[in-house]
Amino acid sequence: MTDSPQPATPSKTRERLKWLASILLALMIVCCGCGFFITTGLVARGELTTSALGTDFRLWTITNPQQAGVGFQRSFGVQRDGRSCTHFDVTFILWKPNLSIDNTAYDNCE
Repeated sequence: MTDSPQPATPSKTRERLKWLASILLALMIVCCGCGFFITTGLVARGELTTSALGTDFRLWTITNPQQAGVGFQRSFGVQRDGRSCTHFDVTFILWKPNLSIDNTAYDNCE
């Protein structure tokens, strides 16, 4: 008597594939829904902001004659040399005049 694993039967494999396909479809629907509301908010307001766990997030559109894209900013408080500072991480994703992604980080201390 051996304890070797038995090969999966076609019906079990088919059930696993159906389960995986349904999970992937549900994830796609959720992502599309979130994308729709983010896009609608950006078009209507020009920017979206929120705070979570002490970090502020900002997403805004960049529209001028020379450039088009979005900017994403994350900011949070830090201590630098005994002073209160705000640290900013900013990402620019531009698709006009050509695709580019730029990152910058800086501190604003009082």
